[in-house]
Amino acid sequence: MPTEQDGPDERHEQQHDQRHEQESGSRRTPGPTLTPLLAAALCGAVLPVQARVNGTLSEQVSALPAATISFGTGLVLLTCLLAVPGIRARAARVPRALAQGRLRWWQVLGGVGGGALVASQTYAVPQVGVTAFLIAVIGGQAASALLVDRWGLGPGPPQPLRTTRVLAALLAVTGVAVAASAPGRAAAGEGSGLALLVPLAVVLLAGAGTSVQQAFNGVVTTVSRDPLATAWFNFVTGTLTLLVLGGAALVVGGHGPRAVDGLPWWAWTGGMMGVLFIALAAWAVQHVSVLVFALVTVSTQLLVGVLTDAADPVSRALLGPQVLLGVGLALVASVGAALSRPAQRARDLPGAGAAAAARRR
Repeated sequence: MPTEQDGPDERHEQQHDQRHEQESGSRRTPGPTLTPLLAAALCGAVLPVQARVNGTLSEQVSALPAATISFGTGLVLLTCLLAVPGIRARAARVPRALAQGRLRWWQVLGGVGGGALVASQTYAVPQVGVTAFLIAVIGGQAASALLVDRWGLGPGPPQPLRTTRVLAALLAVTGVAVAASAPGRAAAGEGSGLALLVPLAVVLLAGAGTSVQQAFNGVVTTVSRDPLATAWFNFVTGTLTLLVLGGAALVVGGHGPRAVDGLPWWAWTGGMMGVLFIALAAWAVQHVSVLVFALVTVSTQLLVGVLTDAADPVSRALLGPQVLLGVGLALVASVGAALSRPAQRARDLPGAGAAAAARRR
């Protein structure tokens, strides 16, 4: 874990954090700001590309090892960046905040959510199919984002369960369901009936974990004040999670990774894309709610998928009215959530969010 020599004393660090929190609060405006929304959109645009890259890798080494390699390469990249004195110093603020009680240990476990989502995909897709997997993931993510914002688990103030926010979440899930179930796109799994309940429940929980992941990473960023430093902790916990799950899979009779042969160079860039996603997300959720971030990301992901299919002569035939309707519903949901009136600054509310609460403990 990074260390920092000759750092400021505890009192100076706490005063600096308090000033940073007050300045961050004073910069928050009642309406959405464009830059964090663009960051969320870029995260959504990265995901389909990363999925293609990791999918190419998984064709040779299988899904769970491919995800572990992706997380591992991202961790190696971020560890190399710790050679930069500024990044290393800011990363060292996190263990110091843990030791001082200003940050709880479970708030640095955001990467577990990312690892669990990948593992759930490996486990559930063969049984429930891609369509049910996507709907369950987005449903869990949207429902969890509402609760994460309501309870103030992220760096921002708690957000009440307004009707507009709930409707936006439901509309986004509906849009994903409409687009994913279009003719030619619905890939069915091998399971049926009650046998689907367990994998769907696992996927719902994994989807819910992604919203918690974004919230926790945002809290850690209020301490580190560097999204790259936050991403290092995220990739440490995510890689460890996948290593544990991969070891468990081997114990119960799974197969190890296959030999790699003839992969294109870009098949190894998934970890770099993951670093970009996590760093941007950790910054963005300090300025918009977790729900808004989630819906904008989902909408952009669908839109980029449509544009990618439109550029492919083979996939273009699948772009029927149902797909476009689903994407349109998701876009309307994200715009509606972004334009809904958020809660005011943290000091004006009974709770001040997880970041402020962690500092007061």
